[in-house]
Amino acid sequence: MPHALTIWTGARACNGGGPSPWDRASIFMSRDDQTRPPDPSPPRRDLLSGAMADAVPILISYVDSDERYRFVNRAYERWFGVDRAQIEGRPLREVVGDVAYARLAGHVRRALAGETLIFEGEVEYQGAGVRFIEARYVPDITPDGEIPGYYALITDITDRKRAEETERLLIREVDHRAKNVLTVVQSLAQLTPFESKDQYVQALSGRIGSLARAHSLLSTTRWSGVDLHDLLELELDPYGGEAGEQIAILGPPALIDAQAAQSLALVVHELATNASKYGALSRPLGRLNVSWGFGDAGVLHLTWREDAGASVAAPTQRGFGSTLIQSAVKQLGARIEHIWRPQGLKVRLDLLSGAQPRPAEGAPVYRPGLSAEGDTSLEDQHVLIVEDEAVVAMELTRMLSAAGATVVGPAGTIEEALALLDAHPVDCALLDVNLGGLPITPVAHALHRLGVPFVYLTGYQEPAVDDAPILRKPVPAHVLLGALARGTQLTTQ
Repeated sequence: MPHALTIWTGARACNGGGPSPWDRASIFMSRDDQTRPPDPSPPRRDLLSGAMADAVPILISYVDSDERYRFVNRAYERWFGVDRAQIEGRPLREVVGDVAYARLAGHVRRALAGETLIFEGEVEYQGAGVRFIEARYVPDITPDGEIPGYYALITDITDRKRAEETERLLIREVDHRAKNVLTVVQSLAQLTPFESKDQYVQALSGRIGSLARAHSLLSTTRWSGVDLHDLLELELDPYGGEAGEQIAILGPPALIDAQAAQSLALVVHELATNASKYGALSRPLGRLNVSWGFGDAGVLHLTWREDAGASVAAPTQRGFGSTLIQSAVKQLGARIEHIWRPQGLKVRLDLLSGAQPRPAEGAPVYRPGLSAEGDTSLEDQHVLIVEDEAVVAMELTRMLSAAGATVVGPAGTIEEALALLDAHPVDCALLDVNLGGLPITPVAHALHRLGVPFVYLTGYQEPAVDDAPILRKPVPAHVLLGALARGTQLTTQ
């Protein structure tokens, strides 16, 4: 049975007199430990106790019943910027200041009444500033029930609390932005005109894709803004034609702030969609030039100039795309002018705010996902789908089945995916990077061992994978099918 052995090292005077509580120490010994070397001598134990108290990063002190400091460790010197000799012996209120004392007085009285307590709070210390602390007060109760003082152990948790507050604000902001995006998508779904199923799906998917691309750019820069050239390039890339010869983008480095980026992306998307149906991008010889520059008061002047290579008539009626452009321009606080020329549309867009010049070397780097064109047929191919979002898995199954593939799965867990690999032939696979918080690595390794090509599908802007092509959600059907078809073609060559 262990038994307690209390060693008294003798009274050591502090400023103001009285014994230090740190001059006694309790240790526990087992009767089986009698052969161990003898404990350090009392002076040596006294030295070790003091050294240990000074080594820890928390504040340790003893306050007597008159509310005077009788002992403080070295951490107090770092907090208050004075030698501890200037603290020991002085009243608590005098050291911490009136504001801090008013915050602590109730806890002090409870400790001196014999209550052990722990509390957290923000305290404005005289000479140490505002600190968020976790304080533990332990009364010093003598065998006869007297309470000559209390022990205080105080931890500065300011950094932790700031981190928690930052995390809380980030969660609120993510929640706010997620709800905003869902509301915008819901509005687009309700407002997009329905002429036919194919027309509706294509129009709505294009608009949602535009929002997603702008979001990816913002994610790259942690929502500090997007580079205008990157935004235009990303929106116009699907329409560039052979080697991108149909489109020219030219202008000085410019940063579009986070509030304006998604609205501007929608404007560009609607203009590009119109150009691909009726304007310069609907003809092989058509050309589109997008240029910009800064004018007085930092106004960004952007010009969209189409040369269709043939005579183009102005529209006789206004469609939903034009209405959406006007609404987005209004949200931007911008001005827009449409000029219909015989050779094609010219648009002048003035951003009065939300854009600023930036050094070329400071432009954010955007890493787009895989873009795969060409043959999108997956006829007679067995494709494993690993995706834990049920609705997304249903849509992927529909897309692949429509392309002639035989879908294996979908699997929502790593164990299910590995079991399907063992039980079915698989020609290629589509893997979500993260399944319920777990990395897809075991499935990727199994596919590598079998020599089965696969493509990652993820919502992360920078996923921690680099051993296969990456597609980012939401992904257009032709890009997804093209990526998978290209993978299967490589294995048959």
